[in-house]
Amino acid sequence: MIKNEQGITLVELLGVLAIMSIMIVLIGSAHLFGQRQFYQQTDQIDKQGEVRLVVSQLTTDLRKVTTESVSQSEGIWQIGTHSYRHHGDTVYRNDQPLSDAIEIFDLTLSENGADITIKSTANKQGRVTEISTTLYYRK
Repeated sequence: MIKNEQGITLVELLGVLAIMSIMIVLIGSAHLFGQRQFYQQTDQIDKQGEVRLVVSQLTTDLRKVTTESVSQSEGIWQIGTHSYRHHGDTVYRNDQPLSDAIEIFDLTLSENGADITIKSTANKQGRVTEISTTLYYRK
């Protein structure tokens, strides 16, 4: 009879390999899910940032001027000394690209203020970001 039983059997080795394989698959799946969520959320945040940037800059410029210094001709908005235009998915401020992810750039002037609607292009999941606001002129 053999008294020295050091080592492992083939059955024990296969059992450990099966358990390790399941653990690796679960950890890998969780990692891939996390990466996918990260990229989707980053894309959405980028689109939101683009919309907020345009609204913020437009709001700042509108608050510095009077009603008489705001005009529009041939798709170009003149707000004080700054000009805005929307071509394709890009919004230009003073002929410099301000954002390249804007689908809708709508500025409507009224007697009391300005209605602004900015909508981003769709991200990879098909979601869009839209901000609508009304700025009232100071008297």
